[in-house]
Amino acid sequence: MAESLKNRQPESLVAALEVERARPLRAPLLIAVGVDQPTDPKVLEIENICAAAAACQNLLLAAHALGLAAMWRTGPAAYDPQIKRFLGFDPDQHIIGFFYIGYPESERISHERPGFEDRVTWINA
Repeated sequence: MAESLKNRQPESLVAALEVERARPLRAPLLIAVGVDQPTDPKVLEIENICAAAAACQNLLLAAHALGLAAMWRTGPAAYDPQIKRFLGFDPDQHIIGFFYIGYPESERISHERPGFEDRVTWINA
């Protein structure tokens, strides 16, 4: 990831490269999830992406149910052909997430979440 950053931004400071180099090590398990291009002409690409994203959400829910901490991240590395090649993905595959999974260092702090009311519109037909 540091090499990828250096290729994208050659002027990157050494400190920024060290931060990038440490990213994959922030959890004991890192899972990269990719999506294949559809091979059936009846299947839309967005359907594959949405199905993979739903599977990723289930991965997060399962990890949390087991008492693990899990975080979904993407960033520029997810679009970098060099990263895709390193991870064994084909150039036309989308990386939809890097999942960092491990045991939490502290108790989870619950935050009050906003309601759905300002995000949902009900239409009566």
